[in-house]
Amino acid sequence: MTKELEIIELSVSAGSKSLLSKVSFSVRAGELVAVVGRSGSGKTLLTKAIMGLLPAQLRAEGEILLGGERIDQLDDRGMDAVRGRRIGMLFQQPKRVMNPRLTVRAHLLEALGAHGAGKARRHEAQVESLLHEVGLAPAAEIAGKRPDQLSGGMAQRAMLAIALAGNPEFILADEPTSSLDSILKSEVLELLRRKQQERGLGILLITHDIASVRHIADRIVVVSDGEIIDQCPTAMIFSKDRHAKTRELVDATQAGPRQRREISSGCILEARSAGKNYTRRSKGRAALEPTTLRLHAGEILGVVGRSGSGKSTFARLLAGLEKPTSGQILTHHEHFTPNAVQVIAQEPFSSFDPALTLRKSLSAAVHRLPVLEATKIVENAMTQVGLPLQLLDRKPGQCSGGQLQRIAIARALLVAPQVLICDESTSALDSVAQRHILDLLLELRDRLGLCLVVISHDMDVIRYVSDNVAVFYEGELVEHRSLDEFLSSAEHEHSQDLVAALSATSGV
Repeated sequence: MTKELEIIELSVSAGSKSLLSKVSFSVRAGELVAVVGRSGSGKTLLTKAIMGLLPAQLRAEGEILLGGERIDQLDDRGMDAVRGRRIGMLFQQPKRVMNPRLTVRAHLLEALGAHGAGKARRHEAQVESLLHEVGLAPAAEIAGKRPDQLSGGMAQRAMLAIALAGNPEFILADEPTSSLDSILKSEVLELLRRKQQERGLGILLITHDIASVRHIADRIVVVSDGEIIDQCPTAMIFSKDRHAKTRELVDATQAGPRQRREISSGCILEARSAGKNYTRRSKGRAALEPTTLRLHAGEILGVVGRSGSGKSTFARLLAGLEKPTSGQILTHHEHFTPNAVQVIAQEPFSSFDPALTLRKSLSAAVHRLPVLEATKIVENAMTQVGLPLQLLDRKPGQCSGGQLQRIAIARALLVAPQVLICDESTSALDSVAQRHILDLLLELRDRLGLCLVVISHDMDVIRYVSDNVAVFYEGELVEHRSLDEFLSSAEHEHSQDLVAALSATSGV
């Protein structure tokens, strides 16, 4: 009999408020099922309910069966025999889940149930075998590292090794690639698919990116506002007769060709052999090698590279938040002021004071102006980003991520900038909200003539918005050319890998 994880009429509520409503579907052994939906749709809540990790104030009803046996009625001791043993778990940010004081080896030994020095030595070969299985080498060296010594991709592979150590029947993967660049995302998804096939695992993959799973998922379940609105084999989900909210998710990840603008305006900001070294007396590897690049009014420059490649350091130099240790940042506009370059942060919630209303936060940027004039400027900025003025009287926690990111853009517009630097500004958003923010930035560029520097590890974002692309690799600018040339004939090996990963995860 085929093993199966069944969710039957599962509902989760907080008091009288329904969070999940009569959700029913199943995952068979050897099958990869993707649960797709926007942020706040109930995807993560579903995984917590399955693993028995719901907060005490939430009430669950319905049935969860593993191999025909109900696990929703098990006590903590009973669930301990399920978690990690029969059902493994992959998390969005593995470094936050792993114990920062323990090595990878210690995590794996714990998952293997090997306690004590003698047992640890006997399991050393098994530890190295698991690391080899997920593509981590040299295994002995990786095993001795702590989580903070691993890159994002290595940490996710290590987490998969830990999940596999218990030889589970099923794995729940909650947004395991959302913080990874396009190359690593493609690698981790392919690794999951390969382990599923080799071990006969059932995998439940939670994601908001429907395009990234089209080549690996057997079935797709679409969740919206706590309800399943669509589920079918993967090939059918991209047809035009699906539910409207399914089509919205699909359309957000299948951007059509956009008319590129010819940049004929003059240079307004230039990095001339600008580099940055944070090590003492400039010894050791530089965070950014000397870089020369010119920005023009109305240009959209897509900046891409892996974590630690130097792209954020370059942005901080452009914005004047850091001083270069070599070279210069030059302005070429008579009205260029220190406020002319504004940065939109990656995480909008952390960029606002949670205790203040948004009106007070935005008014701080124009506090030197008369009250009536400042109020008019703030309200005009809200209108420019397409938000109702009523939101100004809310606190950050009362807004969605998409709304707060728009408000962060409105705050940047208050000082009439000439350059907007968007440093991973859409990576925390679901695909629909991400598309809305990108369309807003394109509209502002057209209407206000802004120069946009869009930094992202997501090649879909780079392809959608950019006129030109700059690729950073190990602290160096290795390629700078038009988007069309970059996509059709990338020269650097890393650039070629980025383009290949784009095709693998987007299906175009």
